[in-house]
Amino acid sequence: MLVLLGKTASGKNEVVNKLISRYGFHQIVTYTTRPMRDGEIPDVTYHYINEIDFKERITQGFFAEWRSYTTEFGVWYYGTALEDLTKADDKSIIILTPCGYRSLENKLEEKPIAIYLYANDKTIKARLMARGDDEKEAQRRLKQDNIDFKHFENEADRIVYNNNDNDLDEVIEKIISFLRKKQVEV
Repeated sequence: MLVLLGKTASGKNEVVNKLISRYGFHQIVTYTTRPMRDGEIPDVTYHYINEIDFKERITQGFFAEWRSYTTEFGVWYYGTALEDLTKADDKSIIILTPCGYRSLENKLEEKPIAIYLYANDKTIKARLMARGDDEKEAQRRLKQDNIDFKHFENEADRIVYNNNDNDLDEVIEKIISFLRKKQVEV
């Protein structure tokens, strides 16, 4: 299983979409209570559920990992279904935070491959503004990401840079090249 991690607006969804379309990966879709953004597709981008359903699933042991964030718009929950992880294979890809990744490491038989998709603050701010994110919420996310990702480069199997001056095709090829070196069939 491939875990893709990166701060907000680091390009994770674009990279996942290219890996799916070009190399036959399939995404493990996680759950959230946050509202859908323009262009997102239910059960493709996320499984969108309400907070009551999310909390009920927590008590049922449905999630292998989950987390809540206090945002400018209320509390949002994110989580990964345990059942989805049990079905994962070498062509499975999931987007997680460092906290989510650490939670999974202890629950999986085989350690997943962690790719840290790094984008600098200048790139992130430009992308957040371009997609129309709320400025206060964007600042909150940047601040939280700086805490969550502190020293994560020491845990990731590979860091791949994805700033505005990086070509997306080259980013994808760096990931594929690394996976081939790890003897993952792609």
